[in-house]
Amino acid sequence: MDVPAPTVEARSIVFPFDSYELSDNDIVKTYEATDDLVRSCMREKGHEWGLIKTPEYVPSWRNRLHFGVVEPDVASRFGYHAPAELLSSPEYRSVVKQMSGRLASLSKDAASDAAICQKEAGQTLTRGAKTSLAKFNDLKSSTFEAAKRDHNVKNAAAKWKACMRAAGFDYATPWDAARKWGAKGDPVKREIATAVSDVICKKKTGIVTIWFSTERNLEEIEIGKDRIYFNDLKSANERYTENVRATLSKE
Repeated sequence: MDVPAPTVEARSIVFPFDSYELSDNDIVKTYEATDDLVRSCMREKGHEWGLIKTPEYVPSWRNRLHFGVVEPDVASRFGYHAPAELLSSPEYRSVVKQMSGRLASLSKDAASDAAICQKEAGQTLTRGAKTSLAKFNDLKSSTFEAAKRDHNVKNAAAKWKACMRAAGFDYATPWDAARKWGAKGDPVKREIATAVSDVICKKKTGIVTIWFSTERNLEEIEIGKDRIYFNDLKSANERYTENVRATLSKE
């Protein structure tokens, strides 16, 4: 699906927690390194393994819907039925498409051997880099929810509600509007109109800026409360990327 690239505002949604995760560009590099290891393994098992083509750099779009719809073009085209393609760049999607196509082309025996080779490759690349993400994922969720409950965010949401009501829509918060229209199916005219007004009111009230600042501060607090854990996360990612670079340097 052809989707618009993120606006400057959407691209600027970057959180402190993001530096403790692999970027889309990092992930594609892991795919490339995995491919090299799997090709050698597959040849030993009597199979050919065509390498996927990877771009020099893959941008990350993953945060653009963090605060719901914030881009006019997205609202006017999709309403609240945001397609998954909005969260990953064409470069990233191209790599995933190649991987899916290659897997589909394998015979049953080759696919079985490929699974074994991929598991072995994963063990090689994550050597010394394993860590638990359970706490990290819980903190991402809890800081998001805590930001929604913050006094300043609630005040901004009240202004957003008044703005939407003036436009003919009655929703208590932006997330209520998203829940109302986020079911399956194609967007209808009323949904599109709601989403467009939603984006306009978010801009007028500054709720995204306030919410973003609040959540960002909450993440910083959590990092400060447990620096040992977060340093371990960063070290694991660095070891993983080092393993990836070492593998790719042997090409």
